[in-house]
Amino acid sequence: MSNLRIGDLTVKSLTDGPLATSVEQVIGMERAQAEQLLGGTQAGSLFIPVNVFLIERADKTILIDAGAGTTMQPTLGKLPENLRAAGIDPSSITHVVVTHIHRDHTNGLIDPEGRPQYPNAEIVVHEKELDFWLGPAARPQSEKVERNRAQARINLTPYLDRVRTVRDGEDILGMTPILAPGHTPGHTCWRIGSGREAALAWGDLVHFSAIQISHPDVAVAYDLDKDVARASRLRILDMAATEHWGIAGAHVGAPGLGYVVRRGGRYAFEPAGA
Repeated sequence: MSNLRIGDLTVKSLTDGPLATSVEQVIGMERAQAEQLLGGTQAGSLFIPVNVFLIERADKTILIDAGAGTTMQPTLGKLPENLRAAGIDPSSITHVVVTHIHRDHTNGLIDPEGRPQYPNAEIVVHEKELDFWLGPAARPQSEKVERNRAQARINLTPYLDRVRTVRDGEDILGMTPILAPGHTPGHTCWRIGSGREAALAWGDLVHFSAIQISHPDVAVAYDLDKDVARASRLRILDMAATEHWGIAGAHVGAPGLGYVVRRGGRYAFEPAGA
């Protein structure tokens, strides 16, 4: 388990496993340049990390996202065993704070039998995100969106009596949601702490960190609204670099902990302890 120290708070990183994806998901960059930045691929295929973050403060044990569970790819679903290896029983988790409701971030809320993986946890999610995936659809959605809506209901049904929605900027658990839409309508970054002694946990602000931090204009096919996602990415990277916040990134090269800095007219990621 890797750590990032922010004031008197420690953000701990655990892995749910690597997620197989493809360079074909990159939009707005020549494939040769993308592969070079990624360090090469195997016939276009590559793996990105699924990092999950843990915070222990007072009597609260908080997860940021819950990983992919065991229903996506055989390399995923390792979070519960990695928690136990770190001496943390899943039943001791008091809160799961959600960046967004996609399979690789919330399928892990339930076990293979559909039971809650974190039976004593409250789910904390931005109201716009919950409404988009579980509320009535304002208009017909794509097949991809409808599939995710169905899966979201499966993942969250065991927790529906203990889901807490929050609004942008509302303080909860010493954390503040910062709406960063585009990937999904309610995609949320979570500021942990305050002032310059703070960290920012993000979900899918970037998918390919070796590309999208230094080239934030580059989009990915996974984003529902690529233009809005691009604007969110630029805004959050500028904020993180200006405030020198620690970063906990779900798909940033494992363990996903470090800082966004400005270097040579571009953003770069400096791993914690580098």
